[in-house]
Amino acid sequence: MPDASEVAFVLAELVSDRTAFPDDAASDLRRVLGHRIATPTPAVLRYDRLQLLLSMLLDDGVVPTVDEYTARRIACRSDAPASSTLINAYGHWLGACRAAWRFVDRTGHPSVPHTLRYAGPHEAYTLREILDAIIRFRTRFGDWPTQWEFIEWGQIERRAAGRTGAPGPRIPAAGSLARAFGTFPRALAAAQRSEGDIRDLRGRRDP
Repeated sequence: MPDASEVAFVLAELVSDRTAFPDDAASDLRRVLGHRIATPTPAVLRYDRLQLLLSMLLDDGVVPTVDEYTARRIACRSDAPASSTLINAYGHWLGACRAAWRFVDRTGHPSVPHTLRYAGPHEAYTLREILDAIIRFRTRFGDWPTQWEFIEWGQIERRAAGRTGAPGPRIPAAGSLARAFGTFPRALAAAQRSEGDIRDLRGRRDP
């Protein structure tokens, strides 16, 4: 198979012969080659798309909300894509956050946490902690999570905290949810009831 220099030499010879390669054809070839040369690689396009989100994950150690991302994008006058563009590209906001972390994991940087907070087993979650974590998701992102969203959120938060040296987030994984409630829908229903009870209690306390 010829290498790139041989192909270039053949093309140069061909284009220089106007009888074999008319001016219009040569012009078209220059346009096509110029487009190919100017087109960014998939890696460049991926980094340009995710760079602001990636920076926020690494700097802050938590998964940003759409509003937080938008505010940072405006404040920095960044040319990063809007949150809606990322959501369309990855199907969901947490999907975009997961893609950003996968980009980090493929760069070859060590993934071993650099904080002793992650050494050894985690303390078991209480029922109250599990319910509070689900309610916290709703408070941050404006809606109740699906099981996938909740588990994904916890995984991304733990990775972000591990890389920044922040304390490990108290967000239960699938096993903790199953041991406490059996299924995620049961845990979600309990969290919704709990939030309603807290709201009613606060309402009675307000003058």
